[in-house]
Amino acid sequence: MINTTLINDDCLKFMKTLNNGSVDALITDPPFAFAGGLSNGRSSIADDQFFLYWWKDICKELDRILRSDGEGFIWCDWRTAAIIAKGFNLGQTYNWRVAQMIYHYREMPGQGQPFRSSVDMIAYCRGEKSKGGRIPNTTHNMITKYWYYGKHPNHPAEKDPAIVIQLLEWCSDKGMTIIDPFMGSGTTGVACATLGRNFIGCEIDPKYYAIAEQRIEAVQAQLLLPINIHD
Repeated sequence: MINTTLINDDCLKFMKTLNNGSVDALITDPPFAFAGGLSNGRSSIADDQFFLYWWKDICKELDRILRSDGEGFIWCDWRTAAIIAKGFNLGQTYNWRVAQMIYHYREMPGQGQPFRSSVDMIAYCRGEKSKGGRIPNTTHNMITKYWYYGKHPNHPAEKDPAIVIQLLEWCSDKGMTIIDPFMGSGTTGVACATLGRNFIGCEIDPKYYAIAEQRIEAVQAQLLLPINIHD
């Protein structure tokens, strides 16, 4: 039985209900491009102090609920990479930390000038007892796979499910529990269902929450998996 927990609420509020060390791994794409609106209820740009201290609150809860031997991945960009890392040790030393950065080369130009963006940055993070044993030490920090810059059917910042599957294989085993506190349209949940992972996903926007629920249920039905979704 794969347990899928989907929450249409603010992730900070929801994560406070989870037990210490109850989650094995993390994969998420925070709203780093702009920190306001429905994504988190804060009105600020991603590289100012307001965003930093909001992110610190997120990291405090993540550090508490994630296992000390766990691993995970967090999407970021050039403006927020340092903030994402700093969130785990702002004001105190946390168990989790950002250990390295990997890159997804999307094989096409995106926005920006004079240089056009062509990669997604993904922070690799881990607990103090993690040994990173699932990742061969010959693994390059660049993933090359075409992914279109532009409108996608489910979410403006939609990620490639194949990339998320690769990240899941690097940070978890079958039957483990993965959290995505900013699940958007549910790509992490889709990947978890495909690989047999339990999933906890939180999304504050009702529109994207509904899309995520529909997508995850469809994959579970296609794979003939028992469905146990808790709203």
